[in-house]
Amino acid sequence: MVRAITSLPKPVIAGVHGAAVGFGCALALACDLVVAAPASYFQLAFTRVGLMPDGGASALLPLLIGRARTARMAMTAEKISAATAFEWGMISHITSADEYESVLTDVLRSVSGGPTLAFGWTKRALAAATLAELEPVQAIEAEGQLALVETADFREGARAFRERRTPNFRGH
Repeated sequence: MVRAITSLPKPVIAGVHGAAVGFGCALALACDLVVAAPASYFQLAFTRVGLMPDGGASALLPLLIGRARTARMAMTAEKISAATAFEWGMISHITSADEYESVLTDVLRSVSGGPTLAFGWTKRALAAATLAELEPVQAIEAEGQLALVETADFREGARAFRERRTPNFRGH
């Protein structure tokens, strides 16, 4: 789905009004423009259940915010506020609470009647410059997830999540 978004020759706009967590975060990052309400947040919570990021987040995030901030998000599962996401360059727009819908509508209108061929070529050029590693990284993410779902740490993480407690990971 992420590759479909990044390769679609038309602008893809995400509106985030709340939590963009896990694969939802990766989906938002794949979009060309992201409009977020101020109470929104972005989180890679995979490690909380003994997994790793997927959906291409391991390729998309370092391009947007750098390796150190990506590692911070991926390894600590920290919630990143919309304000911080905007400051870091993860999203294109942040709004006030009362202006979210009008700003999102304005952004949609600004591209809806635009030059679709020019948008397509622009996306293609941006992808060539920045997304060459998306497919290989997604393959590593898939391989990692398949290996991790077989571990005792994942079973403990999933159990702890269901029981609403802190997991006790043992490294196997």
